[in-house]
Amino acid sequence: MKQNIQEQNGQTPATEAEAAVQGGNSAIRHVLKYTGLFGSVQGINMLVSLLRNKLTAWLLGPAGIGLINLFNSLTKFIGDSTNFGISFSAVKHVSELFEEEDTERIRAFVRVVRTWSLLTALLGTIVCVIAAFFHDHTTDIIIVSPIVGILALMGGEMAILKGMKELKRVAKVSVASALSTLVICVPLYYLMGLRGVSVALLVSNIAVLAIYLSASTKVFPYVVTLFSKQDLKAGLPMIRLGVGYIVAGVFGSGAQNYILESINDVGGEAAVGLYSSGYVMMVQYASVVLASLEADYFPRLSGICHDRMKMNGTVNHQIEVCTLLLAPMLVFFVIAMPYLLQLLYSQKFVAAVPMAVCASFYIFFKALFTPVEYLPLAKGDSVMYMTSELIYDIFVAIAVPWAYCTHGLWGAGFALSVGGLIELIFVNIVYRYKYHYAFCFKWLPVYLVQFSLLCAAVAVSFFGHGWMYWVLGIAMLMVSAAISFLLLKKEMKR
Repeated sequence: MKQNIQEQNGQTPATEAEAAVQGGNSAIRHVLKYTGLFGSVQGINMLVSLLRNKLTAWLLGPAGIGLINLFNSLTKFIGDSTNFGISFSAVKHVSELFEEEDTERIRAFVRVVRTWSLLTALLGTIVCVIAAFFHDHTTDIIIVSPIVGILALMGGEMAILKGMKELKRVAKVSVASALSTLVICVPLYYLMGLRGVSVALLVSNIAVLAIYLSASTKVFPYVVTLFSKQDLKAGLPMIRLGVGYIVAGVFGSGAQNYILESINDVGGEAAVGLYSSGYVMMVQYASVVLASLEADYFPRLSGICHDRMKMNGTVNHQIEVCTLLLAPMLVFFVIAMPYLLQLLYSQKFVAAVPMAVCASFYIFFKALFTPVEYLPLAKGDSVMYMTSELIYDIFVAIAVPWAYCTHGLWGAGFALSVGGLIELIFVNIVYRYKYHYAFCFKWLPVYLVQFSLLCAAVAVSFFGHGWMYWVLGIAMLMVSAAISFLLLKKEMKR
């Protein structure tokens, strides 16, 4: 039966995927537009964050940074545990209604989202207040406890904006929030010192919530119905999907914490710092290109995932753009990593270069599989999503500590990359049969060429010296960038 479904209209999945991406210049243009938009937003937010961290460190010292991280970590953990994933799952349901162009149903579901968001906000705040009495900083944690509720409310409003395709508003809100946090926190740290940490965090989050509400209420006025059984029941499918997303996130956090604890047991805190800095430099910073996935791609995919042809075209276009944009960036990161680590950290962190360089393959694979991984979420299949994430998390939780013990930091980075390759193979095999996803082999030669250039850059990073290092590195960067530029330009003109 599956074969009959896959070959309807006389097309196999592979040829169907190629047909879906033919003449996709408008789709390519759309993906490039919003990848660039949200990539730029992420870049601006990173710069603002770096400036805020520098000023905070200057004003408060290590103790202040420690308190801020402590309070942020606690409120985020409690928030993630009590918000039922509404900030993510609501996007799918709102975007589906948006595609149907049923204004009344959208308005009703927006009310459902806000009602559930308010309920989870109250729950999270209460839990944080209770947790404060089991902590050394009881008074400060009580002060910051409303932040948990604020985060839940902001998540609901952001989900509404994303589902309604109000992407320019999403971008503006994100930048305005980062700037307002900088403008509010730094003066309070200067005036109040360590005593002002909890107050500054609360005031800045209230200001950010005001920014969110200002944007979202222009789309739909704020209405909640806390005591409506009908609205509470209408939100249950959204809650079920959100819980799956949160559980998958817990798997990821647990695996990462286990990796850090294992490295700490073997190499101490210094080794953990080197691993973490390498991870941030290569994995988090290079992933800026993937920032558009949740904001633009996920709502689009949720709206058309029931049409197999459109679904395959959308996924493969996203893979194409993400890979072509990321490939030259990865080559640049690999070649420049020794200097980037010194610039953003210090000379002491250069030892993390091998780990970061070997982890570059993981990001390349991530560009190929992340757009596919959104399929179970777009279809509301939280069990499949959790299964996929659990397989990857179990592998890296075992492989990375083992690789670090046997081969050091470069081994840990390489183990991450192997995990990415396994994830790529898994989603392409399993999702082909479960969701009839078809990878477009038309672009496979280009992906292989870009991957070969990345491999060559990694080899130069390990074995190149002096002028040869720079000549070969810059040459590969120029070739990779030229291939991506020319192919994307050609696709947009078709």
